[in-house]
Amino acid sequence: MSKLTQAACAGAVLLGLLGAAGCSASADSEPEPTPTVTISPAAPSTDVSILPRQNVRVVVNPTSIAGGATKNVRVTAFCPPAQPGTTYKANARSDAFTGIVSLMPPLPPTPAPSPAPEPRLTGVALLSANAKAGGYKVEVRCEATNDIGSARLKVTAPSSGSGNFPTKAPGAGGGGTAAGGPEDAASGVPIMPMALGLIAVVVLGIGVARMRNRV
Repeated sequence: MSKLTQAACAGAVLLGLLGAAGCSASADSEPEPTPTVTISPAAPSTDVSILPRQNVRVVVNPTSIAGGATKNVRVTAFCPPAQPGTTYKANARSDAFTGIVSLMPPLPPTPAPSPAPEPRLTGVALLSANAKAGGYKVEVRCEATNDIGSARLKVTAPSSGSGNFPTKAPGAGGGGTAAGGPEDAASGVPIMPMALGLIAVVVLGIGVARMRNRV
C-alpha cells in the first residue's frame, strides 16, 4: 500500500473517532431547566373600623359648694360597659380638686332592681381649701373605652361667719339666749348688791355679838 493511501485511511479513521466522541458528548449533556416564577395571590384586605369616641354624661353632687375648706364632692360618670378582659373604671380631675379621683362601679343593690340601672362609675373628690370662687370644669375619662365627658362645678365665696366660734358657753336653763347676746347682763346675778349685802350681814353680826357681851 502506498503512503498516500495509508495517510488517507488514517485521516478517515481519525475523523470517525472525532465524530463518535462528539455524538457521545451531546447524548450525555442534559439541557438546563428553565426557572419558573410563582406568583402568590394577594392577601385579602382587612378594614379596621374605629368607633367614634362618645361624650359620656357626668354628674357632680353638689353642683354648687362654698369654698374655704376641704369638702367632699361626689362625681358620677355614665361610662359604657367595658369589654371582656378590661377594667371598668374612670378618672376624674378638676382644678378645684386636690388631685385625680378614681371612679369605680358602685356596690350592687340588694335585692337587684328591675330593670337594671344604667352602668355608672362613681367616686368622691376633695374640694381644695384654696379653690377660689368661680366655675370649674370637671373632666372624666373612661379607661376601658377612652370615652370622655365633663360637668361644671361652681365654687362660691365662704360665708362671713365661717370660722368664727363663740368664746363663751351659752346660758343654761330658763330659755336664755346664748352667751354674748343682748340679754347677757340681765341674766346674770348682780355682783355689787350681793357684796354690799354680805358686808351688811357681817356688820350686823358683830353688833349683835357686842350687845350680848355687855349684857
